Amino acid sequence: MRTFSLVIVSLCSYITIIAQPPQAQSYTLENIHLPAELNKQVCISGMKLYNGQLYFASERCPKIIVFDPIKEAISSTIDIQVPQNFEMEGMTSYKDKLYVVSESVAAVYEVTIATGAVKNVQTSITLPAKSKYGDGMEGIAANEKNNKFYLLRERDDNMSHSQIYTFTVEPGKEGSSISLKNESMIELPLENPQWRYSDICVDIENSRLLCLKSYAKGKFRQQYLESMTIDANGKLLPETLKNIPVENFTDASNAYKTQDYSMNLEGVTIDNNGTIYIISDNTSGKANCDIVAKEKTILLQLKKK
Repeated sequence: MRTFSLVIVSLCSYITIIAQPPQAQSYTLENIHLPAELNKQVCISGMKLYNGQLYFASERCPKIIVFDPIKEAISSTIDIQVPQNFEMEGMTSYKDKLYVVSESVAAVYEVTIATGAVKNVQTSITLPAKSKYGDGMEGIAANEKNNKFYLLRERDDNMSHSQIYTFTVEPGKEGSSISLKNESMIELPLENPQWRYSDICVDIENSRLLCLKSYAKGKFRQQYLESMTIDANGKLLPETLKNIPVENFTDASNAYKTQDYSMNLEGVTIDNNGTIYIISDNTSGKANCDIVAKEKTILLQLKKK
């Protein structure tokens, strides 16, 4: 009888083990050195890794900074001709172009990398305007496999949800830029108005959307990275939203804050090896791109354990 009981216990233990969902891959975190130029009031609010280089979108300076993460040096700068009231908040790439989303005047723009030429991208719906609390369009991510774009709204008007819109790419005609047709919108609930989502990017290798989430009250911040599954048709599955473990993410954030780094994390991207990069916006108010900011821009590198 005892032998039979042991067999039953062992079998139950085995079933319990195999029934457990796979644990999320965890990441370590380190700070990549940035040149002094990026400690001016550059106000980086979007980032995309493209052809081995990190492209930084400045929120209030009409330029894109190209950074080599291996050499830890600026490779070049792309001057862009943007509308007068621009406020770039996120960046992605689709085929051979960059795409940025503006918050102050809600719009999507296509950027030709070689020249910096900018074209307005038509959307089938009017993008939500910036709210009276200062929240608006905050992130953009392209899914080339499924020909989709995902656009992030930081918080809705009552600051209770963030929103992600899915658009289908419609090709342009006779050299014109693509257009975006609205497909759906999902909402991500926020515990209180101190929480927000600040950027998104597509991890195509793992069929997921990475979502940068943070809590801020006074000088204290909590940082989180989450993921959401993208199905075979490019649809987002909000019920799959889960935390990605990052070692000491919040503790490191508060420690860097005491070292005069801005921890207002606003840009996220991923490379082909699964290394994740996150960058901060180091200026509030009206930026002067030639003046040193009170806080330094931080670039974090998250590697799989």
